[in-house]
Amino acid sequence: MSLADDWGKYGVTVNCLAPGWFQTEQNKVLYENKEWVEYLCDRIPLKRTGQPQDLDAAVVFLAAESSRYVTGQTLLVDGGISTGATRALPGSGPPSGKPSADPR
Repeated sequence: MSLADDWGKYGVTVNCLAPGWFQTEQNKVLYENKEWVEYLCDRIPLKRTGQPQDLDAAVVFLAAESSRYVTGQTLLVDGGISTGATRALPGSGPPSGKPSADPR
């Protein structure tokens, strides 16, 4: 069961907002490393990390009446990094340094 299953009968929707790479108090030390930030941004299709205002419309949508039939969903606000380029640390690729074979 999920919370969406449990609460749906009461008309309550339950969703998840999943932000990608946003600078926070918890991860600010990572953002002090310019090389790491450049490496990360190179892997994000929009070529930048998130800004707090990037979450605004998603939060408003999930809280709005217009999303009343949306439940049990995870809304990714991640600049597209979830499309497949998810390595977040330099050197974490294949040992040879060559790209992995496309599994398709």
